[in-house]
Amino acid sequence: MRQPPADPAKRPPGALVWVHCPDPARSPAVAALARRLEEERDPLTLLLTAPARLRGAPRNLLQWPPLSDSRAATQDFLSRWKPDMLVWMRGPVQPSVLAETGRAGLPAIMVDAEAENVALAGGGWRPGARRAAFQGFERLLAANGTAAARLRRIGVEPARIEIAGRLDATRPLPTCHDRDRDDLARAIGSRPVWLVAGAVEAELDALAAAQRQASKRAHRLLMILAPAQDAAAQPMAAQLRQMGFVVAERLEGEEPDEATEIYVADGPGEIGLWYRLAPITLLGGTLSGGASRDPMEPAALGSAVLHGPQTAAHGPAFARLAAAGACRAVRGAADLGQAVEALLAPDRAAMLAKSAWEVATEGAEATNRTIDLIHHVLERS
Repeated sequence: MRQPPADPAKRPPGALVWVHCPDPARSPAVAALARRLEEERDPLTLLLTAPARLRGAPRNLLQWPPLSDSRAATQDFLSRWKPDMLVWMRGPVQPSVLAETGRAGLPAIMVDAEAENVALAGGGWRPGARRAAFQGFERLLAANGTAAARLRRIGVEPARIEIAGRLDATRPLPTCHDRDRDDLARAIGSRPVWLVAGAVEAELDALAAAQRQASKRAHRLLMILAPAQDAAAQPMAAQLRQMGFVVAERLEGEEPDEATEIYVADGPGEIGLWYRLAPITLLGGTLSGGASRDPMEPAALGSAVLHGPQTAAHGPAFARLAAAGACRAVRGAADLGQAVEALLAPDRAAMLAKSAWEVATEGAEATNRTIDLIHHVLERS
């Protein structure tokens, strides 16, 4: 991870945008914003002040501890970094920080505003305190209509409020080689396919039973099993053969043929390839309570999402998909086969995948608007 320079003389060239994010759950959205700028070769550098450091942050994202709501701390920070503008993600708003920012002539906007976060640090009991603090933002991007209404009630002029949605917090999507995808698509042909992404040994019996049950409806059904760990590929393939399945292994250079019932990938390294080949994805680990992959990965790549009851590892993402009817939960191993069988109907899988894709990509518009607004403010300043 790139460390922030302590010497102000080492401030990165070009515009420096200070992003203050008091909510650690939304820091990944700042990282996603930085990656987007990096992909577009935008010269902007982001300076994130947040409660916890992000691992694997892109090179154009510097990190610094959060500021206390004090004039002295804010003055020291501004003197050290000399940022060009402030982007405040959610709240609670810190009046002293904003006041010193305003005195320094730094333009400020708020993005990703949610109704429950429209508050002041410390309570803001003084009459008009919230309204005065929010005057420091020249533009406020609300996540939804509820947040916009809350901002209006505390006295923010409607002309400064815009409903833009939530910022995208997804990581870069797993990639694949087009040639590999084309070769395997030809090998699979018109066969129905489902994927187990991040398969774990504890769930192997349930997966085998589901494959047998769903195969009664679709006799040519192919399961692609992508183990959570590279080292698990060969042992899993051996266990599946002992159960009576016809297995082909990616690690051995094999491709699935008409007789193959289960195709074992060589680990998580090519997961982007399998998402693109399978219209249905079960997130491994969600039946047994182990670690699982982010459900937004298959959702954004057009694969319908299936999961078991153990979703704590990515609870907010699963909750967003569930609220939109964009995934299907199974209670446990017993009804997994029925769920796979039901989704083999192309129209059902397509409807679920479409809803999941809409949820996974809904933050793109808010991200676009945020980038446009940042550039507008910087060009005008």
